[in-house]
Formats: sequence, C-alpha cells, structure tokens
Amino acid sequence: MKKSILLMATVLTIYFSQAQSSTDSAVFEPSTSVKWNYGSLYFGKVSLFGEYNYKHKKSFTFAVGIPVTHSTTVEIDDKDRDIEMKSFSAMAGYRMYLGKKTMTGVYFEPYLKYLNNEASTIIDEDLDNRTVNFLTTSNYSGAGIGAQLGVQFTIAKKLVFDFFFLGPEANIASHKVILKDMDSALPWTQVEAQDAEREIKETLSDIPIIGDKIDVVVDANTKTVTSDYRGFLPGLRFGLSVGYRF
Repeated sequence: MKKSILLMATVLTIYFSQAQSSTDSAVFEPSTSVKWNYGSLYFGKVSLFGEYNYKHKKSFTFAVGIPVTHSTTVEIDDKDRDIEMKSFSAMAGYRMYLGKKTMTGVYFEPYLKYLNNEASTIIDEDLDNRTVNFLTTSNYSGAGIGAQLGVQFTIAKKLVFDFFFLGPEANIASHKVILKDMDSALPWTQVEAQDAEREIKETLSDIPIIGDKIDVVVDANTKTVTSDYRGFLPGLRFGLSVGYRF
C-alpha cells in the first residue's frame, strides 16, 4: 500500500512539474517585429527596424538606414534652398518595457548609433558687390550613445505602432562643408576672399554650442571656402515606426 502511494505521489509530482513547465512556456514565447520609419525619407534614407523580444519585458533592437537620394526645401539665410541629401545609419539598442505586457506600453531604451549624411545645394551670397552662386556640399559622420523613451502598442496582436518621443544623444562627429564659386573663372581678389570668409563665419556663428569652434579656410585660387568641425555634438531622436509582429 505504501509503495502504491509512493509511486502515485512520484507520478503526480512528475506530471505537475511537466504541466508547470508547459504553462510557463505558454505564458511567454519569444517574438520578432519588423518596422519602418516613413519620416526617415526626409533625410535621404529608408529606415528599417527589427526587434527581438527574448524575455517577457526585454528586447534587443537593431535598425539600418538604407541611403536613397531625396530632394527637399530648407530655409537657409532667410531663403528657401533646394537640397539633395542621402544618409546611411546603423543603430543597436536594449529595450526595457515598464508595464506588464510584452512588447507593449512605455519603454526605456539605451542605444548605440552611427550616422553618415551627404547633402548638396546652391547658395547665393554677395561677394565684393556682386552676387555669387556657391555649389555647397556637406558631409557629416558621427557615432555616439543615447537613451530614448517611447511607447509601443499593437492592433490585433500583429500591427505594431512604435512612437519614440524623447531620445537625447551624445556624438563624436566630423562635419565638413565646402562652398565653391560657380560663376567666376578667375581666382578671387583679396577683397573677395575676405568677404567670403566673413560671410561664412557670420552664418556659422548662429549655430548653437559649436558655432565658434568651427575652423574656416579660404582658398582664393580654387575659389572655395571650407568649414570643418570635429568633436562633441549633441543630438535628439524622435519619430514613429509602423510594422508587423511575428
């Protein structure tokens, strides 16, 4: 009798242990979502995001921005300028949801990020009593760390909306801008070179934090003005991604 009771107790223990394991597995299963940020087209890239939810309220995230040339209008020196730009970016993060649901609700996410942006436009400036059209090219490259707050919700457990609304970041950046005179075939005079240097320095002085730290070099023979900055640059990240959860 005792052996029968002991045998039955052993069987029940094994059964309930297996049932508990099955229940735990049913409560959580890893999942993946793929998302797209439509607003990234403005900066000349198609941004795709991936999220792997490996634990109940924790995920690994990865994003890549694929370069595509995009034209837009931006106000520079109180005038509308047509700018062409394209960008490449890569980002990896660790996301922690603050609520009770999986991949849903408010989250906090530290991340690493790299960005390269190329842009070009034509800017007209007054140079020694004549208007000069400058072919202006910009190249920015920066890597840094950041942390963002956001909120994510799903519809029918499949359609995902990911709104990241506050993401301050710190970057080590390199930014070079070259302005080249398109109108004159002759080298600049001393007066023209001084005017060009003054114009670009006045424009750069309006940039907060780094405006007075940008180096400016004028080459009268090639008729170019080059500005160069290397160092710390703060940033802010925000946007909306839409995707599908698998």
